[in-house]
Amino acid sequence: MDIFQKIFLYLGAMLAACFLVVALIALSNAENGQLTVESLSHLEDQFRSFYELFRWFVYIWMAVAIFLFIRFLTRIFR
Repeated sequence: MDIFQKIFLYLGAMLAACFLVVALIALSNAENGQLTVESLSHLEDQFRSFYELFRWFVYIWMAVAIFLFIRFLTRIFR
């Protein structure tokens, strides 16, 4: 396993764990079993800040994925 595969796998696992934590935070604000916009409005700034940081990690992860896919295709058709 080379460095690009490790970056792809570990960064993907980190992204999934972050999504899980954010989903649990959002679901913990449900009122009477219903998740509404009003119940999440006080978290708007935190979610926006998280998104602005998180998207750069997703861009890196997608770039590595595209690189690995192109490398895979070149090895298959070589």
